[in-house]
Amino acid sequence: MKTKFLILTLVSLLFIQSCDNKLDILPEDGLGSSTLYQNEAGALAGLMGVYSRVVWAYRESVINAMYPSAATDEAFENRTGLRFYIENNGTSSSSDILASWAILYEGVNAANIMLVEVANSTGLTEAQKVAFSAEARFIRAYLYLDLQKNFGGVDGIPLPTEATLKQLLPRTKGVDVYEQIFSDLEYAEQNLKSIQNVTPGRASKEAAQGLLARAYLYRAGNPFTNDGDYYAKARDWAKKIMDNTYFQLNPSYQDVFNKLAQEQYDTKEVLFQIGFFFGNQDQNQSSKIGSVMGLRVDDGSCHNRGFGLLSATITLTNAYRSDPTDERGIWNVSPYFIPTNNSCNFRAETNQIKYAASKYRRLLESGGTGSYGPHHWPVLRFSDALLMYAEAENQLTPGSPLALAAVNKVRNRAKATPFLTINEAKIQEERRLELCFEGLRRYDLVRWGNFQEKVTETIAAIRAAEGSTNTDWPIYGTGSPATRKNSLTGLDYYLEAYLNYDDSKHQLLPIPEQEMGANDLILKQNPNW
Repeated sequence: MKTKFLILTLVSLLFIQSCDNKLDILPEDGLGSSTLYQNEAGALAGLMGVYSRVVWAYRESVINAMYPSAATDEAFENRTGLRFYIENNGTSSSSDILASWAILYEGVNAANIMLVEVANSTGLTEAQKVAFSAEARFIRAYLYLDLQKNFGGVDGIPLPTEATLKQLLPRTKGVDVYEQIFSDLEYAEQNLKSIQNVTPGRASKEAAQGLLARAYLYRAGNPFTNDGDYYAKARDWAKKIMDNTYFQLNPSYQDVFNKLAQEQYDTKEVLFQIGFFFGNQDQNQSSKIGSVMGLRVDDGSCHNRGFGLLSATITLTNAYRSDPTDERGIWNVSPYFIPTNNSCNFRAETNQIKYAASKYRRLLESGGTGSYGPHHWPVLRFSDALLMYAEAENQLTPGSPLALAAVNKVRNRAKATPFLTINEAKIQEERRLELCFEGLRRYDLVRWGNFQEKVTETIAAIRAAEGSTNTDWPIYGTGSPATRKNSLTGLDYYLEAYLNYDDSKHQLLPIPEQEMGANDLILKQNPNW
């Protein structure tokens, strides 16, 4: 049984939706009811309520998907006007920033409530308490990490735990937030079952190992001082996954994402994914990932529309095309789209600057309507574990043959040309080629300290592409003329988010003004907000 069915059958019986279809937390939905946790079935229902908060937090595909890719060297938002904070134009009073902050904290609050009720339960065994607590702490750590990397920085975030329910809190220093994340994930790693033995879509021992590797890399990089053995710990946690013979790369890169679109669990490659669901036309458990950030489908009669709100940068397109055997290129940055009135057939785009970020395929979804569908979201993949290992190992031993082997394992799956040597720049670029549009790039650039550099390079590359030849057209295009030119004419707004970018400001989102007004213990706003 998959997590989505548990949510559907258990949570729907226990949770009351408010008038705006948003899942309430307390006291209406029963999460805080002590009677819920007096047996395993009730505790499981409570846990599914916590998972439902994660589903809700990411259903709009903004904070987890569009924002981390937009205005980086992998993608930009391609619509006119200033939309959300993905255009680097928000303010501390922006409602969309407040919404992202609030929904992530609702998930943390739900996990804390569960931890309290599980600890106080007289009906659960000690073993059951440990198991449920481990899963709640995994979810809490995952949400803490999202809050910290988006809002925290050096000054950190308010850090509510089960001991501080309903209390207003000041910001906890970023280094201490990470210590709590490490503690939660290490507890989860010690007490969760291995991925082969858990319900698909739920947390596992190996998912905790992968998030630990990721969190230690974040702690080792900017804006923090690498004053500990963080790279060694990141390497060692990633190595545990590499040494586990269960995990392997799917021989087909595109099949990884086909399965996500089709609500399948490829647990040998994907260690953790968010399982959105569209049963009974329920948009509360569904996601926009396939519609807002994937292959462009202009004709809504062809299953459902794919709006393709993010375009791939010309530098990413060129990086793929420079190695024609790399199968990731034609999948992630496809020259094709489905126009209106074309019998649902593909057509090649004449302008490479307009290529959609095409990793996700709404055409493969089994249901959905409007912008919402059941497309799953990849949180952590085996290839990421390999590249995290390579990065940490190379930091400890520059040019390490072990780092080279890990990167080439990823490249070999994609049929990309293997590297003969390895260095930091190659590893950073390989993360872009392998993991683009998976919600990681912005935070990678922040921790590497080269965000401004990549913004500047991308602006120059987009402008330089004006009038250049579309090198894909002779291969994929049809009709005359036989050559096509790339053009920025009428598309200057493609550059807006890059031109808005302020390196001293936009590495973080602001603490919402509404939160600071309600909590006088938060004394300091993020820089230049």
